[in-house]
Amino acid sequence: MQTVSDEDYSRTAVLMLIGIFIILIILLRSLIMPIYLIGSLLLTYFTSMAVGEFIFVNLAGQDGMTWAVPFFAFVLLMALGIDYSIFLMGRFNEHTGEGSLKEVLLSAMGNMGTVIISAAVILGGTFGAMLPSGVLSILQIATVVLTGLFLYAIVILPLFIPLMVRMFGEANWWPFGRKK
Repeated sequence: MQTVSDEDYSRTAVLMLIGIFIILIILLRSLIMPIYLIGSLLLTYFTSMAVGEFIFVNLAGQDGMTWAVPFFAFVLLMALGIDYSIFLMGRFNEHTGEGSLKEVLLSAMGNMGTVIISAAVILGGTFGAMLPSGVLSILQIATVVLTGLFLYAIVILPLFIPLMVRMFGEANWWPFGRKK
């Protein structure tokens, strides 16, 4: 079961990342933004897995994470995280010709922040409802996804993504160019 799961995980991860990258290029008209958005999702995934490992192995004394956790956590965090990213960056791109980079980014964050936080809270409640199940794999998946959801919605999107947008400036839209 572990071998099949590892093979499925690797294949699924590669196909998901390629598919997400292509869709982001089309939606955002950029090669740069998709790279740091996917990087932020991978950072969130690996950090969440590390937190889950710490909780269940170091604190709870388990032997490790169950075979299902990496696969399902990856699929769920990529799908949810990319939705949040598209909400924010789509709004950012819609109004990109209407002011300075900083003004447009702040406006997009102001408009989409409550939507993203609300979605994270609702989904957090849904995954939190799994915690009393007592089934180890469900507990671990729920913990990793909850950690990732809140890490992405509260830290990565409001801090890391704006930092990357500001750092890349006009290069964000390479090679297509910024919409005026």
